[in-house]
Amino acid sequence: MAGPEVEPIRVSELTGDEGGVWRVRTRDSTHYVDLERGTVTRVPGVNAPPTVNDRARPLRTIDTLRVGARGRWTMYTDGPDENIDFFWANTSLVAAIEAISRDQLPGADGVVPH
Repeated sequence: MAGPEVEPIRVSELTGDEGGVWRVRTRDSTHYVDLERGTVTRVPGVNAPPTVNDRARPLRTIDTLRVGARGRWTMYTDGPDENIDFFWANTSLVAAIEAISRDQLPGADGVVPH
């Protein structure tokens, strides 16, 4: 017999001070924000084109990350680059923000979603 389903912790906004690991669902993609390690990973949805941000990147700032609004944050580059100061994300509307465990991050089970 399976135990009762535990309802995930949901919040309406992330500022970066919360700590923990979060799944941010937007209209077109899912973003995994690891505030303990300071990274963000985008997993594009079926109708979303791939981007340079479809892997773990070091989080630089969270400008807006609120349910009902477009998510906006910046990420550091992979190293010194005279042409790029940082990467940015400007998502479709954020539908949900929920706390997850580290084993729910993309690749935690050895399989990286495409």
